[in-house]
Amino acid sequence: MRVHHLLPLLVLLHAAALRGQSDADSSAVRWLGDARALEFMAAYPTLDRVIEGYRVQIHLGSKTDAVKVRQAFLQRHPDVPAYLSYLAPNFRIRVGDLRDRVEAERLRQELRPEFPGCYVVQDQIEPPALTKAGVPSAP
Repeated sequence: MRVHHLLPLLVLLHAAALRGQSDADSSAVRWLGDARALEFMAAYPTLDRVIEGYRVQIHLGSKTDAVKVRQAFLQRHPDVPAYLSYLAPNFRIRVGDLRDRVEAERLRQELRPEFPGCYVVQDQIEPPALTKAGVPSAP
């Protein structure tokens, strides 16, 4: 009989103890590390690895053909990145990391004699490399 009276009392005491530990602002974070780390994080709030941009698609076909086309392209254009991706049931080769459509059209015109069926596509691209001053380096 006494146990039945103690159980509700223990539950109430436990609930009161838990309530006493909660903060009004539970999303607050207190930093206990080096202040320089906070400065670094403030300077680089987001480090996204991809951004919206354009590429030129030069091939769509089998994996063996796509690998050959990519290797041949990289030999002739080592300064332009080439990406192999799978879109069932084909593999595609897309080249370049271009921020605007004008640059992509310029690259397409340059590649047209080698790849007559190439065309510009909107894609997620690798961001340009930054120099020490934070300005994108020239391609």
